[in-house]
Amino acid sequence: MISLTNELEHSIVIGNRVVEVDFTFDVVLKWYELLEDDSINDVEKTFIGFEMFIGAIDDYAEQQVVEAMKSISDYLSQSAYGNFDDEEIEPEFEVESEPPAKYYSYSKDAEAIYASFLFDYNIDLVDAQGIMHWDKFKALFNNLSEKSPFQRIVNIRQTDPNEYKDDPKSMQKIIEAQEFYRLEDEQNVQALDMQMNDMFNMLKNQAKGG
Repeated sequence: MISLTNELEHSIVIGNRVVEVDFTFDVVLKWYELLEDDSINDVEKTFIGFEMFIGAIDDYAEQQVVEAMKSISDYLSQSAYGNFDDEEIEPEFEVESEPPAKYYSYSKDAEAIYASFLFDYNIDLVDAQGIMHWDKFKALFNNLSEKSPFQRIVNIRQTDPNEYKDDPKSMQKIIEAQEFYRLEDEQNVQALDMQMNDMFNMLKNQAKGG
C-alpha cells in the first residue's frame, strides 16, 4: 500500500535472497485475469504467476514458489485500513476504505476503469502499462469520484431496487441496469482474493507433505 514515508515495494525475500518483483499494475491485473481462468489448475496458475512477477522458476523449489506467491498475494489484497468484521464495528465508526469488493471486477469493468482514470486524473492506463506501480494504481482506484463511469456502475450494483418500490418505472430501470452490469460470483475481486488465500494455503500444505 502507499506510504508517504517509505519507498514502494519492488522485492520479496525467498530463502536467503532478496528477489525483484514486477509490481506494475498491468502485471497484477493479468494475475487476477489468470485466477478467473477455470481451464488452468491451481499449480499451473502458481507457476505462471511466479514467472509473471519474478521470472524463471528453475532455481527455486516448489515450496519456495508457493510461499513467494502467497507473500505476493497477501501484499496485493491488503487494505490501508485493515480487514474489518462489520459485526464488530459500531455503525457510526464504519469506514469504507475502498469500493466494496463484491461489486467490481478488474477484468469485466476494465473499460469503465480505463475511462474513469481518464475522467478523474487524465491518466491513460494503456500508456501507463509497465510503468505505474500497483500501489499507485490502487490508491487512485480506491478514490475514484462518484461521477466516474466506474463508480456509477458500482452504485448501480449496490442499489436496492426496493428503494424504488413506489416508482415502478424507475425500479424496472434499476433492475435492467443491474442485470446488464451483473457479475458472476467468481468474477468479483473479493472472491478472487479469497481464492488466492485458499489456493496457496492448500498448496503450502501439499508442498510440506501435509
